[in-house]
Amino acid sequence: MKLKRLPIGIQNIREILEEGYLYVDKTEHIYRLITENKYIFLSRPRRFGKSLLISTIEEIFKGNRELFKGLWIYDSDYDWVEYPVIKLDMSNISMFSTEALLKGLLKQILFQERLLGLDIEDDIPQMVFDTLIKETYIKYNRKVVILIDEYDAPIINALEDVEKALKVREIMREFYRVIKANDEYIKFAMLTGVSRFSRAGVFSALNNLRDITIQPDYALMLGITQEELERYFSGYKELLAKKED
Repeated sequence: MKLKRLPIGIQNIREILEEGYLYVDKTEHIYRLITENKYIFLSRPRRFGKSLLISTIEEIFKGNRELFKGLWIYDSDYDWVEYPVIKLDMSNISMFSTEALLKGLLKQILFQERLLGLDIEDDIPQMVFDTLIKETYIKYNRKVVILIDEYDAPIINALEDVEKALKVREIMREFYRVIKANDEYIKFAMLTGVSRFSRAGVFSALNNLRDITIQPDYALMLGITQEELERYFSGYKELLAKKED
């Protein structure tokens, strides 16, 4: 039996599925997540699959059903309505200074603006973010999905300098405040990170997030269970046993 390639380091669900890499089907858990909630926060250690989860949610909300053929969600009762998605990855932002942070935030937002076919004239990150949500809603006549990966990366990267970290926290607090202010235009929003948001001090203005970090209902959405190990990786175990004699 020919084994599928393992997607080491690949965080894009489209590449994994289209290129024939092994994917442990988590779409049943994701289905429950996106149909039963609106504002979600999830904390997990690095290299635990958060970015792949965000990528998968993005493709589902974009209505790309055929990509998931053969997986649980494909044959479910999910409606596959296409929603505009704003996806931000905070781990890509430089933290040499607070000025660099502001430029990084603005760059991320402007890239999303181009992807969505909009042209917003402003240079203050939270103002552009606010306008982007509203203008996206107007253009597509549909509520917006917001996905933010590694929300806490700018703060964590500044922790060696307490004064800088406090300034970064204030900037990020104002930035994330935009999400709650635009509730009527939002279909679903999710933030992931390595730290619990209640301790990061940036979400005092975004107190409507449901923290599922230690919720049993979603405990199996990331990571590999014993059953999944035996179901998806049996061939690999045999190869390893043969190699190690």
